[in-house]
Amino acid sequence: MIDSPENAFPEWREAAVFDARIFRGSGEARDHELQRLRQAAERWGFFELQGHGIEHQCIQDLFAAQRAFFALPSEQKLSLRRTAINSRGYNPGELTKNSLDAKEILDFGHKPDPAAEDDALVNRVVDGWNQMPRDRAISEPIWNWFTLCEPLAIEVYGWLLSAIGASEDIASLAEEHSSFLRLNAYSDAHQLTQSKSKSPGSPVPLGIHRHTDSGLLTLLVEDGHHALQVLHEGQWRMIEPSPNAFIVNTGDMLQVQSNDRFVAPEHRVLGAVGSQCRLSAAYFFNPPYLQVIQSLLSRQNDSIGDEPHYRGFTWEEFRRRRGAGDYQDLGEEVQISHYRIMEIR
Repeated sequence: MIDSPENAFPEWREAAVFDARIFRGSGEARDHELQRLRQAAERWGFFELQGHGIEHQCIQDLFAAQRAFFALPSEQKLSLRRTAINSRGYNPGELTKNSLDAKEILDFGHKPDPAAEDDALVNRVVDGWNQMPRDRAISEPIWNWFTLCEPLAIEVYGWLLSAIGASEDIASLAEEHSSFLRLNAYSDAHQLTQSKSKSPGSPVPLGIHRHTDSGLLTLLVEDGHHALQVLHEGQWRMIEPSPNAFIVNTGDMLQVQSNDRFVAPEHRVLGAVGSQCRLSAAYFFNPPYLQVIQSLLSRQNDSIGDEPHYRGFTWEEFRRRRGAGDYQDLGEEVQISHYRIMEIR
């Protein structure tokens, strides 16, 4: 079912909108918000974050640079095209769950050595290396946005773990995470070449087909045109954030770390309508490649459930297997269910 005005999502707005300033404080107010955050992450998997401290002008600069990049001639964008050995760069079409999305993207991510060149050996990681636009009027605002999202994502991750009494070495993530930023552009002209992307029950081609995010969490901003839908109780419900707010959703790796206390929500994005050109930017906060992903909850905490639901695996293993399906249909994509322990005693 498609979201409609009479099928709005007021219960989500009432229960899943938060102010970062309260989490940065202390006392009963913070404890109360952590409890609400746990409930929102358990029930919805999506929540809105206001009061994050990032200036509105930075968001405007991001979208101005993003719009300029996607307006470049095709040959300039294709010079930065992603490949099977380098998943960072431009892509005019990507597979999600083996279905072609109606969008263009530009991906770039964390550099182990920010002072070194993008393609230096030290910065060639599992996902590849950054391929940034040469025009600094484009590259500087979008890289600035990446650096602003990094500490916020680490904060949000810490709040989510605190909400369920879990612990992790948060400090080390600033140096070792493998996060990346994806710039999305949805336009009617691009959809004409992606005619197979329309899904049953959707009035327009899907910009992104139904899926869960594979990492720890995602920070999303939109340019004012709302098209993100979450599957909740069998219905596709539209998420409509407030201006200057982030939409945050939990990912597969956090579902494993929380031992299924948090569930990565299934969601999709509608394509553009008419002459509309819509933009969004998703910061995917991912763990270090060599980190073993497993439950972080204490075995002594009976209220949570002490038996791990999943066998441990590294993020690199999962990322390599999932990323291979971005370029060709390899059958069923790897899911965290493939690591589930079938008999939980």
